[in-house]
Amino acid sequence: MAMEQNDYRDFFSTLANLSRMGIVQLLRRRGATVTQIAETLGYEQSRVSHSLARLQRAGIVVCRWEDKRKMFHLVDDVAPVLRDIEMYLERRPKPGKNGSERGWSNTWAVASSE
Repeated sequence: MAMEQNDYRDFFSTLANLSRMGIVQLLRRRGATVTQIAETLGYEQSRVSHSLARLQRAGIVVCRWEDKRKMFHLVDDVAPVLRDIEMYLERRPKPGKNGSERGWSNTWAVASSE
């Protein structure tokens, strides 16, 4: 099956958003409800819901009912892809620092520490 250029664009543009990437980093560690994600990352629930919908459309996140709660998880095949991307990024030369990286670092630190 041939990959469409749109598939790549949709996948990476979905991850390019700080809110969505923060959610992905949190879900790498454990499944969570909308409320848990919002409280952990300090986001409005509506922001989390919209971000989760986009992540689901991109095939990155799946929702499952557990007990009486909707729990969100990374799709099983996504975690190894993210690890490979991280390994690549750790080995490549680092770009210069700029103001936009500060927001990313904070989001990453909060999501990764959970």
